[in-house]
Amino acid sequence: MAEVPPGIRYRVREALAVLPASGPLEGVAAERLARLQADGEAWLGADPALAEIGYWMIDARRGAELRRRGCAWLELFPTGETAKRLAALAHDAGAPAVAREAAIRALGDRQLRGKHASTRWTPDALQIADDALWRLADAMTPEGKIASEALPIALRHVQAEASAAVIARAPGLWGEAIECFATPALARVLYVSLDDIPAQHRLRALRLLAATLGPEAVPLLRARAVKAAIDERLEARLLAVALGGEPELPALEDTIAGMAQVDLVRARARWHLAHRGVVPTVRGLRVARVTAALDPAERTAKCGQAADDLGALTKFARHAEAYLYPLWGWMVRGSGDPARARALVTAHPESQRRVRDLYLEDLARRGRVQQLTVAAQALQGADLGALWLAIVGRPLAALELAATARLHTPQLVCARALACYRAARPDLTARILAEDLPPAEIVDDAGLGGFPGAHETWLIEHAPTGTPGRAAIAALAGGQAGVLGLALPAPDDAEPDRPTLEPLAAVVRRLGRGLPGATVYLAGEFKTIDKEAVRAAIASAGARVVSGPFPGTDYYVHGDWCLVQTIAQLERQGARRLRRGELDGI
Repeated sequence: MAEVPPGIRYRVREALAVLPASGPLEGVAAERLARLQADGEAWLGADPALAEIGYWMIDARRGAELRRRGCAWLELFPTGETAKRLAALAHDAGAPAVAREAAIRALGDRQLRGKHASTRWTPDALQIADDALWRLADAMTPEGKIASEALPIALRHVQAEASAAVIARAPGLWGEAIECFATPALARVLYVSLDDIPAQHRLRALRLLAATLGPEAVPLLRARAVKAAIDERLEARLLAVALGGEPELPALEDTIAGMAQVDLVRARARWHLAHRGVVPTVRGLRVARVTAALDPAERTAKCGQAADDLGALTKFARHAEAYLYPLWGWMVRGSGDPARARALVTAHPESQRRVRDLYLEDLARRGRVQQLTVAAQALQGADLGALWLAIVGRPLAALELAATARLHTPQLVCARALACYRAARPDLTARILAEDLPPAEIVDDAGLGGFPGAHETWLIEHAPTGTPGRAAIAALAGGQAGVLGLALPAPDDAEPDRPTLEPLAAVVRRLGRGLPGATVYLAGEFKTIDKEAVRAAIASAGARVVSGPFPGTDYYVHGDWCLVQTIAQLERQGARRLRRGELDGI
């Protein structure tokens, strides 16, 4: 696992040690695997050999839930061998339904999302997956019933004549699968079958046939506009303007006569005239659905264009299909562009969480101190928000926001160190870098070790520049010079800093390590250390013992032995170890 960070390697070994060879997946094993798949998504795909774990997980001897998780694991490794095994599972009538559905979903998942940048569907994998999905759809079509919820959505990712032919045989049945890919033959069938397609799918079908046929679709759109319901009629007229230009405007004006908000309709028509021949939603989806099949060198530019396409028409009306916003969010993340994140959040505030890091960066670079503070707290990103405020020269606001952070992360420590320096307290910066560094990531059971540990060093040496958290880790590893190297001037129109020194006083109190009023946890087993004497010393110092490693605990006393996971949990929550001489008995 040399291509995977040491902390993730440890998590892989930790999860594999408790996976059941048979029977249900539950308890600790289920929790560890879920956390590994969530936290390791961005890295596991870097090592193709890890696909073997997925092959083991989907074996018929495993339980249904483990087989389902195994399909999700194999989404990270889209090779021909993986596609063969998933196809076999998808077609296995004796397999649990949840595992078959997961295999179908994995065969259609051509999106990159948060996977490793090296992830790319191979041509043979695409061919095998497309064939498997086509054969499933072909078998269901004569029966007139789709026996899979995952299959129609999986088919939205497929650009193949065989799949198009299946949909063309029963467009009404496969309405859910109609979205952004079609052959000209399918597009013509969609037109004559529009009345057979359920109403909720017709606008997608209209957009798809217009994007596929181009100018050939104009007379078809005109004819449809005569007899369709009002929403279809309006969409048909606007698509006719997109493909046919100004000659289609009079018919559009007749359609909108007496309607409300006609100015927005006319504004959209002007957009189409300026972008002749483009059906932006379909064009954007044709990238969004296959990002993991694109050349990695082309992804950033294509994701940026797709983000613009998916957002183009929201200036005039919200997307009727809610699923378009998450896809738009992934395109924004793929583009790495803070300005595009702002455009998405403006159109759809609910998408803030998906593009959190880019959105906070955009607010910081524009000097929106109050808005950034509110957003960072709401999005559980106080550490990152504080770092950006420190970077753009608002140190007191940064320290105030840092005080609300739940975890003692590299971003949080870097924010405090930089903010103290920019608030004219370089002495506090020096103490933070010497005494209050974040915990290192767990890489073995021996202990945490100092920061930066093996995991952090690996990230500094191997992770791409834009990897979340890497900049803060590298800055802290570089000492004061590394931290100060992050600083940028404040924007000219930036909002002012906080008019109080209380945030600095809070840092002074933390570094002072006072015990009166503090909470202390006794971590691990106490054999040679007298636990009751330690309790008495804590009470004598004015502190109190808590019964668990709860968030907000100020200190901990390390017993003779303690699980490294417990110590890591405490230190990530900001608890500090009481050192020799600070308390009697230790």
